[in-house]
Amino acid sequence: MKHSTFSIFALLLCLSGCAVSGKHSVAKSDPVGPPAAEDLANAPAPKVNDPFEGFNRTMFRFNDTLTRIALRPFGYRYALIVPRPVRTSVSNFFDNLQYPVRFVNSVLQGKIKRSAQETGKFVVNTTAGLGGLIRVSDHISSLADIPPEDFGLTLGVWGISPGPYIVIPVLGPSDFRDSVGFAGDIAMSPLNWAGLGIICYPYSNTVATALSGTRYANGVPKAVESYDQLTSAAVDPYIAVRNAYLSYRAAQLKK
Repeated sequence: MKHSTFSIFALLLCLSGCAVSGKHSVAKSDPVGPPAAEDLANAPAPKVNDPFEGFNRTMFRFNDTLTRIALRPFGYRYALIVPRPVRTSVSNFFDNLQYPVRFVNSVLQGKIKRSAQETGKFVVNTTAGLGGLIRVSDHISSLADIPPEDFGLTLGVWGISPGPYIVIPVLGPSDFRDSVGFAGDIAMSPLNWAGLGIICYPYSNTVATALSGTRYANGVPKAVESYDQLTSAAVDPYIAVRNAYLSYRAAQLKK
């Protein structure tokens, strides 16, 4: 079989980065994980376009069950085995590796200064930060707290509306614009270049799959923690996650 059991497991782990905010991540403590629950709670109230609510609720229950029976136990055990400093370093590494996604989208949005900042951040973290394991850029005022960019935001800057809200099985909350943007970001991510034929070397797909699996596995503890904080006290967890996602993306678009 072309895709191993590990590949399927890695796909399931994608929910770890999407349970609260889809593929979008800017939490200061975990740059590859989801935004912190307090960041989502402080976002302005969104305009809701949810014509597929029945389908979305069914998919939300499916994703919630997956989180409860698989991701939460996995995240708990992973956090016990892997110390927080190590998890942070792994998150830093993958955040640094996603530089092309942020750089290209900054250029596409006409944010030349931000693209230069992203380049400076990448160079500093790659060299002084041991390949990105240490976020040295956090200690440089001009490079710290740079809002991340993705293709969904690029489409928004170009004037394309979000469209209806949609909950994707395994991947979690999104909207039509961000679903298209997700495909664009996949093409720009170095983790996927081997599969697209951009990089050719022995076992490149195996290496790329292993890296992707590591990235998402490392994000599970933070993702589950944020998800639980957001939904534990909610009267309707579906509404809480939907509004948090939409408001957070709207706030990102304004940065």
